[in-house]
Amino acid sequence: MAFRFKKFRVYAEAKEFCKFCRDQVQTKITDKGLLEQILRALNSIVLNIAEGSADASDAEFARFLGISIRSVYEVVAGFDLAETYGMIIPVLNLDVEKMAENLVKQLSALRSTLNK
Repeated sequence: MAFRFKKFRVYAEAKEFCKFCRDQVQTKITDKGLLEQILRALNSIVLNIAEGSADASDAEFARFLGISIRSVYEVVAGFDLAETYGMIIPVLNLDVEKMAENLVKQLSALRSTLNK
């Protein structure tokens, strides 16, 4: 059985983004609730790409890609809060935002190619 999602470049990019962010939050974010929320959102990005690709319907896949995009936004907000709380430095927050912008563009581009 072939897993369609593994063929998408955006899936690989999402995994890299999640790995980078996870490595950062594990050691820097001391607020357990915020840490857990960011980790859930990170997992949601990748898992929704995979789950949505299993459907035969492009409309349903587009819906799941939308959920992935919203999860990227949630991660960005989590890092912004972590900066506000003094847990991470502004440069790290900017790096995450740049990576997130790129990922959202890729997810949106894939989503726009689907027949909804």
